[in-house]
Amino acid sequence: MARTQFVYDVLGIGISAVDDTLTVEHYPLPGAKVPVQSSARHGGGLACTAIAAAAVLGGKTAFIARFGDDELSEYIRSNLSQRGADVSHIISDAQGQPYHSRIIIDRTTGERTIFYDLSRYRPVRAADVSAELLASTRVLLVDFLSAPGPLELILKARRANVPVVLDIEGQCAESASVLEHVDHLVVPEEFARWSTGKQDLHAACAALAGIRRAATVITAGAQGCWWTDSPQRPPMHFPAFAVKAVNTNGCGDTFHGAYALAIAMNFSIGEAVCFASASAAIKAAGSGGGWDALPSAAQVVGFLHQRLHADDPLRNVLGRLEPLISHGAGPVAATADRESLEIFQETQEEREK
Repeated sequence: MARTQFVYDVLGIGISAVDDTLTVEHYPLPGAKVPVQSSARHGGGLACTAIAAAAVLGGKTAFIARFGDDELSEYIRSNLSQRGADVSHIISDAQGQPYHSRIIIDRTTGERTIFYDLSRYRPVRAADVSAELLASTRVLLVDFLSAPGPLELILKARRANVPVVLDIEGQCAESASVLEHVDHLVVPEEFARWSTGKQDLHAACAALAGIRRAATVITAGAQGCWWTDSPQRPPMHFPAFAVKAVNTNGCGDTFHGAYALAIAMNFSIGEAVCFASASAAIKAAGSGGGWDALPSAAQVVGFLHQRLHADDPLRNVLGRLEPLISHGAGPVAATADRESLEIFQETQEEREK
């Protein structure tokens, strides 16, 4: 099929979640009664958060899931739409629903206890995604948290010559077959160590890159990330940008969304890693929590202006981001931009201490 016109930069398929959080002074003992200090509801999920992030950054995105007409499904639809993502391809399924997590946060220690319910989650199958829809996107982003995996969907995309970015956390036998067929493997450090048996992330990245693909990336939070674009190229380390972290939840998903958008815009792998790292850093430093802290392209430009030296070749990223700024990113992005200067000033002061 000829691919003459792209509608989307990134099409996302995978986990969506509604996170209800309760903050208490101390996690209670059995039988105790304790007051709730604060509560909040946020959107979540691997691919779903990544698509929200790419949309707020200014990309043209869409998300596919199997949702009913229940409160949780409507919450995710609404929040994606507010951030500029297309939800028209979500499949109507009376039995479908996002994951639902109840999270208890111990304010004293910061520790979290997560109770999650996936009883009504219904995965999207390859047959649910038309060849025409795949042909309309520059990049497909999928995740793999638990079996069954997305192998058939990935193979269908590959047959349509659509590059696939994979976020995988599922530590099961099925993951090995999935790894062989993706173009861009972007995984957290825990999966990299489990799948390779190597604790050193440089060695783990080299081992994962033994399968030839466009790029292999391992993310490690404040330690930065390791990446390579060839089995013959030793992995390179990209240090994380220093910020005063407020909430790191969803930063890895933000990295994936920004990375996939960068690939859709024909960034080099090094440029994509830089852009994704900056986006994740701003997410970690942002106030509001959840998707309210997702960065816009204007924020990323301001952030990188302060952190990349004048002769750094990665400053090419700044010019490449101009189309995203002019495109806009939905009604929520403007609020984030108003907060960006405060974030930049705070992190600059933090570095100078």
